[in-house]
Amino acid sequence: MEYDDFFDDLDENIIDNDMNIAFDAKCVRQKSNWSKRSKIYRFDEINFDPKMLLKDIPEKSPKLKALLKKINELDKKDLKKHGKLFKHFIFSDLKSSSYGAKLIASALIASGMKIGYNAEINPKYVDSEEDEEEESDSDSDDYDSVEQKGGENTPEKKNKNNEKRYNKIELLSNDVLERTKNKNFYLLSSVSVYDQPISTVLKKSILKSFNSRPDNIHGELARIIVMDSGFKEGIDLFDIKYVHIFEPSTVPADQKQVIGRGTRTCGQRGLDFHPQQGWPLHVFVYDLEIPDELKNSFMGTKTAIELYLKAMNLDIRLLNFASDLEKTTVVGSVDYDLNKNIHSFSIPIISIDEKREGFELNEHLRGSKEAVYNGGGPKQRLSIREGEPFVVPEPKRLGYNEMRDYIKDQFSEFTWESVKMENLCAEKQSGGSGEIIKMTPTQDFIRHYFTPTNPVKGMLLHHSVGTGKTCSAIAAATTSFEKQGYTILWVTRTTLKSDIWKNMFDQVCSESIRNQITNSGLQIPDEQNKRMRLLSKAWSIRPMSYKQFSNLVSKQNSLYNALVKINGKEDPLRKTLLIIDEAHKLYGGGDLSSIEKPDMNALHQALMYSYQYSGIFSVKLLLMTATPITTDPMELIKLINLCKPPDEQMPSDFESFSKSYLDDDGKFTDRGRAQYLDDISGYVSYLNREKDARQFAQPIIEHIHVPISDDIDMAKRFDKKIVRDIMESDLPELKNKLKEESKLMRGELGDLDINKFKFLKDEICGDLEGSSLKTCERVVNQNIKLMVKEAKVEADKIRGKVKELRELIKDKNETKKVALADITGNIEEYEDDYEQYKGTLLYQLKNKCGKKVSNLAKLSDIINQHPHIINLDEKIKDYNNRITDLSKEVKQLSENYKKRKEYLKNMLKEDLNELERSSIKTAIKCNHKEYSNLIKLKQNNVTLTKRDINKKIKGIQKTRKMHIGNIQKTIKKKIIEDERKKRALDTEERKIRKTLRKQQGYQEEIKHELLNTLVKKYRSKIMDNLVDIDEESHAKEVDKNEKIRFKELEKQRKLANKKREAEEKKANREKEKQTKKAEKANARKTKKTKGE
Repeated sequence: MEYDDFFDDLDENIIDNDMNIAFDAKCVRQKSNWSKRSKIYRFDEINFDPKMLLKDIPEKSPKLKALLKKINELDKKDLKKHGKLFKHFIFSDLKSSSYGAKLIASALIASGMKIGYNAEINPKYVDSEEDEEEESDSDSDDYDSVEQKGGENTPEKKNKNNEKRYNKIELLSNDVLERTKNKNFYLLSSVSVYDQPISTVLKKSILKSFNSRPDNIHGELARIIVMDSGFKEGIDLFDIKYVHIFEPSTVPADQKQVIGRGTRTCGQRGLDFHPQQGWPLHVFVYDLEIPDELKNSFMGTKTAIELYLKAMNLDIRLLNFASDLEKTTVVGSVDYDLNKNIHSFSIPIISIDEKREGFELNEHLRGSKEAVYNGGGPKQRLSIREGEPFVVPEPKRLGYNEMRDYIKDQFSEFTWESVKMENLCAEKQSGGSGEIIKMTPTQDFIRHYFTPTNPVKGMLLHHSVGTGKTCSAIAAATTSFEKQGYTILWVTRTTLKSDIWKNMFDQVCSESIRNQITNSGLQIPDEQNKRMRLLSKAWSIRPMSYKQFSNLVSKQNSLYNALVKINGKEDPLRKTLLIIDEAHKLYGGGDLSSIEKPDMNALHQALMYSYQYSGIFSVKLLLMTATPITTDPMELIKLINLCKPPDEQMPSDFESFSKSYLDDDGKFTDRGRAQYLDDISGYVSYLNREKDARQFAQPIIEHIHVPISDDIDMAKRFDKKIVRDIMESDLPELKNKLKEESKLMRGELGDLDINKFKFLKDEICGDLEGSSLKTCERVVNQNIKLMVKEAKVEADKIRGKVKELRELIKDKNETKKVALADITGNIEEYEDDYEQYKGTLLYQLKNKCGKKVSNLAKLSDIINQHPHIINLDEKIKDYNNRITDLSKEVKQLSENYKKRKEYLKNMLKEDLNELERSSIKTAIKCNHKEYSNLIKLKQNNVTLTKRDINKKIKGIQKTRKMHIGNIQKTIKKKIIEDERKKRALDTEERKIRKTLRKQQGYQEEIKHELLNTLVKKYRSKIMDNLVDIDEESHAKEVDKNEKIRFKELEKQRKLANKKREAEEKKANREKEKQTKKAEKANARKTKKTKGE
């Protein structure tokens, strides 16, 4: 392939083949649970081997070993301290036949416990290899790449003769269970058990037996219950003392839901109540701990849950947003002030600093001078209303501050009273049918606040588990909506559709039925059909699943027709109260089957249409959940949007929401928080009774970190990947250092000469002349030589570092090579030990879940943009679209047949004579025969066409692979060639620069930090030298002038002395002359005298 414009501007970074470790999150989740699956570990397989399971647990699941040990320790401690045992709840997040709850159940059976139900082998079942689901025990045996589904839709295993392997599951009787007192357990599994699903009837029987009082308060009949994530909701577990969470939850909401199964209202009343601590619920969360020396093999993580979360590649902004959103929504709840007493109540043994969180939230509140959000401030006088319940003063919805004032003014009577520690479950309720329960202040508030006249179109009841959400909804529905002619639709999970009736007929929350019991002495019948007759026509449409409701709003089922008859075709939801339980499933229902998943676009569209079309008589929506956020915080925004009219919708995608409300870290800005509080004003009710120790067990959470392996030395003996990771842990850093140091030498440090710095002469000596210029140039040249010498010393140091790094990398590679060779020898010599190691969790987690990913992904992304590849990809896409169209044609043919069949069957319901009826039946048969022939022909044609298309796709993929190989070679070749040319060009440029530096006026910019530092240093030194020379010259001049002056003075002194001496001689001569003259006169006088 020739070079073209596509290959321009490529650099060596795209073929940088450094390897990074990437982990498959699903695999990590499963392998952390159990390393290597096999049928011999499943209790409902014929070849189940409990002894082998017990033997393999320490290596294949250190967590399972720790779980069994913890249960044993707790039991021994309880027997010693209390003389009796307590019940355990074990939860696994995984829904699988090979991992999770079923595996734990197998371990309990292997440990001597007995499962509380059984299914006998069908004697007519003939086992054969063909019928068995083969599951390899080889090293290629991997994790469940697709999550296994179970529940109601799990197919039963049959042989060729259509015979089931197991008969129907039967619960063991109490008499049988008492023979193994305290050693029985139940399993609730989403996947098949004994080749069949856990039916709703069986589930209810299991829970009834497990929760029975007083027969099973201490687990006499069944002491342990094990379940998976398919049973997080709609499950009440009574008198639990211990909860074991086998995999840490990925989000707090999940853990809260799991623990919530064992913290129902008065759920522990069968156990002793502690006057200060209430009912402590000990929660143990199990996780694998990764030793420090193995962290590099697991993306630098410390635990398996960290590895799992890191493998999921979560956005940290979303995590910050989830936390801030939940806190802000709590503050913005309509009944925040009413519920603060119950929210501020806690007991000493639970160290959850909720009060500090409340203070932090209050810092963001605007315009409020009242200290009410932290429990302080002046006491508020209750304003007790009289007369009719809630009438909104204005049709317009109130903002946050206005709503707070309005609630305090109109609904203060529904404030929770100050709480004191006491056992509110001491008086056991009588049970049976027709018991009128006392409503909580929140339940009373909801039924008076949420009425047909309230401007809000809907509400989200964000209430913790066990707080009576179902009762709140029934009370609201029957207080005003039922009386004003609203149709009531109740939507929930398929498995929970019948749970509503216990709050309708047993613990009565319905206002109309309560009145009949109180005023007319109504006795609630036991028969369900007679109970249903007590309901008004508002309840004529029975509870439905999410899917049924989305089909209803899509006009695809008989429920739609029923609703049209009631409310009209223009807006079937007109004057309808729509109650949706477990509302977090709407947007976060990852564990819902495809059959259950609702069409949220259709639901949202139907609600918005009703809000606009029917105005004040539109649908009213009541959403209920304990955990509005499951995986994505935007789920909460979407739920609130369902309650808001079209013109008040908040952005429903994170990026758009962020621009309006959040900062760069995913937290609310001050302005965004204020806007959000206004946006949700009146729509959310928040009640959290988790810390109300008077009625709810108080979780004490303990994290149990189990070492991933007790024998790291075995990994060092047999695992090349781990040893390679350990020995290569610092190689990337060394290579980066080598790369950086080498770059330094390829730049200015590798191109040093004196002329490079001659600009200093012009800069410093340019204005000088004569001797001063010569002196300046001499000083500058001397310093440039010293500077170049020092720079070369630094360059030599870098060369030494480069050499040292290369040798260090080479030594490490050699050491690694030897170590890996030793491992190869160990594998050959100790083959049995190696096979044993391959079954360990450490090996499986590292080698099955982790894989090295090349940075050549950059290259792959570029190649996918090549015109040839784009063209081939378009062809593949077209062929795949054709396959999809063919499948749609078959589906359409099937749908047309069903519509035709339904049409003919509906005709049979009309008043027809015998001949007409016979003709239609014949038409149905002919239609079926024609359809069977047609669909068979169509499917054969489609199969042949698909086969032909797939052949073409394979051919194109082969051509694509060949093109990719050629493109890769071309890119690599071009980059290597460009690099060679670049080095040659650098060499030529270096030579040219050396020549240019000798020319007058040439100056180049110095960019290297070290050289700039040296230039700065020696520029200062040159200036100091010149100053020193100037001072020395000045001193010499002064000395010279002083000598001249001294000589002149000496000369003048000598002249003065000479003059003085001459004058003295002259005076002496004159004196002598005068003396001689006087002597002559005296002599003449004497002679004259003598002569006289």
